[in-house]
Amino acid sequence: MKIRFLIPALFLLFAAADLPAQTKVWTLDECIGRALGYNLQVRQAGLSVEISQVNQEQAMASRFPTLDASVRQNFSWTDKQNLAGNYEFTGSNGSSVSLNSGVTLFNGFRKQNSIRQTSLDYQRAVLDAESMRQDIALQVLDNYLQVLYAGELVTNSGNQLTSTGRQLQLAGERLNLRIISMADYLQVKAQESAEKLTLANAEKQLLLSRINLMQLLEIPVHDTFAIAVPDLSGTGLQLITDDAGVIYEKALEIRPEVKSATLKKRIAGYETAIAKGAMLPTLSLNAGVSTSYSSVAEGLKFASQLDHNFSPVAGLTLSVPIFQQKQLKSQVSLAMINARSAEISEQSTLNQLRKNIETARAAVVAAGKEFQASEEQYRAMTASYEVATERFNQGVISPVDYLFEKTNLINAESKLLQSRYNLIFSYKELEYYQGKPLTL
Repeated sequence: MKIRFLIPALFLLFAAADLPAQTKVWTLDECIGRALGYNLQVRQAGLSVEISQVNQEQAMASRFPTLDASVRQNFSWTDKQNLAGNYEFTGSNGSSVSLNSGVTLFNGFRKQNSIRQTSLDYQRAVLDAESMRQDIALQVLDNYLQVLYAGELVTNSGNQLTSTGRQLQLAGERLNLRIISMADYLQVKAQESAEKLTLANAEKQLLLSRINLMQLLEIPVHDTFAIAVPDLSGTGLQLITDDAGVIYEKALEIRPEVKSATLKKRIAGYETAIAKGAMLPTLSLNAGVSTSYSSVAEGLKFASQLDHNFSPVAGLTLSVPIFQQKQLKSQVSLAMINARSAEISEQSTLNQLRKNIETARAAVVAAGKEFQASEEQYRAMTASYEVATERFNQGVISPVDYLFEKTNLINAESKLLQSRYNLIFSYKELEYYQGKPLTL
């Protein structure tokens, strides 16, 4: 009886296995989220933040006294002469307990400066991690747009090949009717072959773009990877009112790499103060208490010995560096050099940010002009191609003239497609430096 129920169940199981798995379509936000969660550079930056946090906590804990406890048990044996004059091998044992504590009262303000330094270093690590996250997000956007561009290129190339195939069929019919020559027919055939190669190159570019995006997301390469295609048909020129200087001033207030460079300079300043503090005296307070028991002491019980042997101790230690083989002076000199290096690094970061913004804004202006010119050229080539198509179908112009117009249209369409995606990325890159979210 059970077999009657088992067979339908197995049938349903195999039928469900044959159903095609639904392909996940990745949006830009999902791609960015995936990259920020799995990208190894981002994860490494996160570990640097954790290390800086541990260093900060350890530096703050160094203000408190240390406390150590120790317990010791000793066993010893001796061969000594007894009252009868004979030698006897006897043993004894002893126990000791101690508790010690110490705290640094003054060490040239090195502890205070170390606490401030590690606190700034933690903030610096957080900013560096955020800068890495933003850079990865911009890379994801760039690769995402590359996949969209390559996908449109494949679609347009396929449409052009289909159109040429129809024209080739028409040319074949005219060849049979002796309306056109074999040379004219071969011209159309050659155009079809060229467009097949163009389609193959577009498909190759799409494949490589998809692979680059998957690798950036730390996803194993597979054929079912797909991204959402937003509506970018309405993308056009936007008014850029701010010049590079205004955008740069805004970026100085929000860009994490700028704040990080400033903190690195301050951290280097504390390093100099710590090195100078090592040249000052160090004052420490030490205190402890100990007690012991020995089996040799006859007549005194264990608790009684511990009570009578109770020994507290306290003391101050002043350590003054006199001659350290020039080590302390060298450390101060190196710290001062590192401080000057941090100032140069900060200025280099500011200069690089300014240059990036100037380049990005110039790219927006240039991309806008290129897009506007490409639109005008595409409209003109489209109108010219429509007229040429109608005249070719009527047999007024030769295939050579027709293919010339079609080639011009293909080039104009390709330039328009490329200029539109260049314009989109240029806008987004400029928004990136202004702290705006990366969306499409």
